[in-house]
Amino acid sequence: MKIGIISDTHGDYKSWEKAWNFLNKTEVIFHAGDVLYHGPRNSIPEGYNPQKLSNALNTCPIPLLIAQGNCDAFVDQMMLDIPIQTPYVFSIIHGKRFMIQHGHNISDEDIHNLIRKYKLDFFVTGHTHIPLLKKIDSCVLINPGSTSLSKREDEINSVGLIEERTVQIIDLETGKDILFLEF
Repeated sequence: MKIGIISDTHGDYKSWEKAWNFLNKTEVIFHAGDVLYHGPRNSIPEGYNPQKLSNALNTCPIPLLIAQGNCDAFVDQMMLDIPIQTPYVFSIIHGKRFMIQHGHNISDEDIHNLIRKYKLDFFVTGHTHIPLLKKIDSCVLINPGSTSLSKREDEINSVGLIEERTVQIIDLETGKDILFLEF
């Protein structure tokens, strides 16, 4: 099992190219939203080119499952051949249960309730642009951070990878682990 986790690309094609170096051998890619638009509160990313990013996503040879973020709108769906699902994506891969939700309108209590109700192995969020790996009971909570608009003090952009029994959050520039968890 090798699964890619990405969020908050915000129309930045250059960051997608960097992320692709880590995602191109995965079985599936989960995107936790905010795909094409940079959002009114964010600066425009250096590699901002939503049309080029939408073309790359449309031709991605790996299945891509996208949860709607707060910056995703109907016009974004017009650019993508891949459905932006709202507000949740639920999937079972290799017997593991995944739920993806952008994270802008869900409480910690709601997350805990969903984990229990759906017996989740992984819950993926985005929105904060800050990477997070945390165990909640037998579930791994993952926020891969942002590929393009990091809110970390060191401004590291990142993606996540799930392989066999580990989860990594990886710095797009260096390829080094920012966070690592065995489950």
